[in-house]
Amino acid sequence: MTENCGRTVEDVRLCAVADVQGGPRRVVAGDRGLVVWIAADGAPRVFADRCPHRDARLSAGHVEAGRLVCPFHLWAFDADGRHVGPDGVANPDCRVPRFACRVRDGAVWVEMDAMMS
Repeated sequence: MTENCGRTVEDVRLCAVADVQGGPRRVVAGDRGLVVWIAADGAPRVFADRCPHRDARLSAGHVEAGRLVCPFHLWAFDADGRHVGPDGVANPDCRVPRFACRVRDGAVWVEMDAMMS
């Protein structure tokens, strides 16, 4: 648990960092499907596990050039969740919901409040 603006917030452990070193992993927290993956900077990212294009599970995709790639039509998303086109330009109007996470004790954690909003 942590404190945020004077209130106690429950942290949720998603998985060990080692579990996502080989590629994206699906986890469920607060009845929400999430994908945890490692971005180009070596830090984990947590996104909603649904591609905005055709609703495919991003966790079934792969990481290429530091981007999470959807398995359905190969749409790629950068570390901030923005769709990146074949030209390498990020589209700020098309994105995957991203959740702030932290690494603690070798695991990836998110705040439960962030999951519910």
